[in-house]
Amino acid sequence: TFSYKRHFIQTAKRVLGVTGSPSGLVLDRGHVVVGQYAMGLDPVGVEGKWSNATVGELIEFLSEKYAGKHLLVGRDKLDHVKGVRQKLLGYECFLNENPEFAAKTVLIQIALTTTEHNELQVQVMDVVNRINSKFGTIEHQPVVFFHKDIPYSQYLALLSAADAMVITSLRDGMNLTSHEYVICQRERKSPLILSEFVGTYGSFNGGALGVNPMDTNAIAQAIKDALVMSDEEKLARWNLLHRQVLTNSATSFVSSFISDIETARAEAGQS
Repeated sequence: TFSYKRHFIQTAKRVLGVTGSPSGLVLDRGHVVVGQYAMGLDPVGVEGKWSNATVGELIEFLSEKYAGKHLLVGRDKLDHVKGVRQKLLGYECFLNENPEFAAKTVLIQIALTTTEHNELQVQVMDVVNRINSKFGTIEHQPVVFFHKDIPYSQYLALLSAADAMVITSLRDGMNLTSHEYVICQRERKSPLILSEFVGTYGSFNGGALGVNPMDTNAIAQAIKDALVMSDEEKLARWNLLHRQVLTNSATSFVSSFISDIETARAEAGQS
């Protein structure tokens, strides 16, 4: 992304004492080009898996199970940088400030197991239990928490049935989960809530609802904005997101990277 490129050039200038420019670094042996290449996924491949009959049946099941409710989804590794605890605190704040949504909103959080075994899981589960104890009933559970991954077909169905996806990473790269969500939302056009510190955020050109993951009130407000958003705004935002997902695909990533390498090599041979 542009921010990573800028930070790399600035760091090289300060640490190595070399001359820098917006396009790269100037070393004794020549000019080193520094480019920005947005990693993407294979949209056609994801759409092919999304079109599978099993996914369609699962979408129908989820739609019936959570009929009349607002469904929020998240899928993150359970480590500090992914901001799962911050997401839950924002959701708790949303329910506290908007009690009318408490009985009709569900957050399904998939927390992938990591090699780290630390106190984060205890902290996360404390928030989950607190939310379910305060806002849950015998018929309703505000947070459905899975500390494991789910089959890909279920994952695609969950993304498709969601009324919003919430990603609150404290720092992240391109986060292709957001790309998968956009593709799966080709029918519903539901909003994406995305941390401003995710590499993908800058490339989405304002299509996502940006949040600072450390601002609990901002997350709560973004959730409300997503759930009350008009169909017209949903469509406009999704079109922006979808355009960027198609533009910044895995194919374009590889082709642009190789093209720049060939150009740099040709220029080096001429000098």
